[in-house]
Amino acid sequence: MKKYIFSLSLLAALGLSSCGNAQSTETNAAEQSAQIINKDVDVNEFAKLVGEGNGLLLDVRTDQEYAEAHLKGSTQIDFYSPDFKAQVEKLDPETPVYVYCRSGGRSGNAADIMKGLGFKAVYNLEGGITAWQGAGKPVEK
Repeated sequence: MKKYIFSLSLLAALGLSSCGNAQSTETNAAEQSAQIINKDVDVNEFAKLVGEGNGLLLDVRTDQEYAEAHLKGSTQIDFYSPDFKAQVEKLDPETPVYVYCRSGGRSGNAADIMKGLGFKAVYNLEGGITAWQGAGKPVEK
């Protein structure tokens, strides 16, 4: 009888510990995904984030579009370039990225690519440089 009770106690302890491990694994996965930021932001929030100066301002438009007007201090990588992903992979995934294009579509796709590459924080400008200029924010030519 004592062996039977001991066996039941052992099985119960193992069962509880395995449930605890499963829950712990789920919690860790949730914590890791919560640390990744891939967010669309409006012009004012984008300007505030860029103004903090602790990230990379990335323009994903074509060379011609960039030459016409761009945000001061931005780096340009053409989204349509065949080696776009390879160029992005050279960037530091720990550095926040503030990405924009003409209207927000290409930069949204670029943000998704960066998320897939493990970038920790990517902010996409809603409405792109069009919204930026519409809000009276400065650009360079």
